Amino acid sequence: MDDAELHILEWIGKISKTRSELGGLPVCPFAKKARYKVEHLVDLNINPVLGSLELIVYILDNKYTFEQLDTIAKEYNSFHPSLVFLPDGIDRYSNINGVQTSNGKYNILLCQDRAGLQKGRDTLQNTSYYSFWDKDYLKEILEQ
Repeated sequence: MDDAELHILEWIGKISKTRSELGGLPVCPFAKKARYKVEHLVDLNINPVLGSLELIVYILDNKYTFEQLDTIAKEYNSFHPSLVFLPDGIDRYSNINGVQTSNGKYNILLCQDRAGLQKGRDTLQNTSYYSFWDKDYLKEILEQ
C-alpha cells in the first residue's frame, strides 16, 4: 500500500467516527462498512465497474484545480447515469458543521452506485443528519 492509499484509508477512518458536532453521527455514516477499492488514475480514461463494491476511490493527479475536478465529475456523471461521481479536491476544504469532510491531501473522485447512494440518503433524511449541513454544500452534494 502506497502513501496515497494509506492516507485514503486513514481519511475513511476519520469520516467514520461519530462526532458530537453532528449529533453523534459520523461525517459519512456508511463509510466504515463500505466495500471499496482505491485506484490511481494515470489518465482520465476510466470504465468504472463496481461489481460487489459500494465505492471506488480514484486518486487523480494533484495538478487539477477543484473546478477542473468538478467538471470531470460532471462529465462522468453524464457518461454513467447509474453512478455518482463526487469530487474532493486538494485545494478545497469542505466541512459539515466545522468537521472536515475533505481528505485534504489528494485530488480524488468518489464513484458510487446512484441507487445505493440514494437509498442511504433517504435513510439519513429520517435523522437529524442533514440539519448540520450548510445549505449550499448540501445542495452541491445532493445535486450530483
